[in-house]
Amino acid sequence: MTVPRTMRMTASRLGRLVADADTDAVRAAVADAPRLLAGTVERGGDDGWTPLHLAVAQGREDVVRVLVDAGADLGARTGSGRTPLHVAVEHAPHLVGVLTGLGAAVDAPAAAYLDDADRLAAELDAGAPLRDPAGGWDLLTVAAAGGAARTVRLLLDRGADPDGGALAAAAGASRPDLVRVLLDAGATVGRRDPDTGRTALHEAVAAGPGGDAPEVVRLLVAAGADVNATTSDGASALDISRVAAARHRRDAGQAGALDALVDLLVASGARD
Repeated sequence: MTVPRTMRMTASRLGRLVADADTDAVRAAVADAPRLLAGTVERGGDDGWTPLHLAVAQGREDVVRVLVDAGADLGARTGSGRTPLHVAVEHAPHLVGVLTGLGAAVDAPAAAYLDDADRLAAELDAGAPLRDPAGGWDLLTVAAAGGAARTVRLLLDRGADPDGGALAAAAGASRPDLVRVLLDAGATVGRRDPDTGRTALHEAVAAGPGGDAPEVVRLLVAAGADVNATTSDGASALDISRVAAARHRRDAGQAGALDALVDLLVASGARD
């Protein structure tokens, strides 16, 4: 997307260039008008999103580097308090290391995700909350999503609620070790996400058959997971698995492990 020289560049227009991953146009725009680096737009009802936040959400390392090289603020916060590093934790985990390498400060959510127990302990000792309603953070869930065993245990030791969504996050990360820890800590196996209605079992099968997903499914079923529970839009774990198997069969000519996951659910009592 090439912007005519006569058209005044705005934060919204720059945001579109970022969304298009037009690295050259982004570089030219911020070189021409550095003020745009601090310009903000609204996204998903949250204001204060800078071009760097948007680039991170898009997962574009090349655009991220261009913006940071041009002077983008790695510590800028949206209206709900999210930094670009927080956005990476949520939407683009492959950029977490990139941003910290570029100098992004590691705070409590980032430390939880990165399994940096020492840093997280220091943040908690300094008053960081276990759950931040304004930012939507539940540190235990963040740690579980990152497969961060040390910070999961630290947070449980510090009194984190195991029923805040961490079990589903650990299941989605295909981490049977963390699923066991959280179940032992009292996580409710059938807890539903308040927005999507998904349970930990839905997240486990949605993650696909790679790694330890089948073991996670077995653990959840053994703990009493309802294999026929449906999401808010009516999808069961079996539905999710069959759709994934059919898609993979179409794209790759075979489903293999995905069919095995379907068989595991059926053997555990799942029905159409």
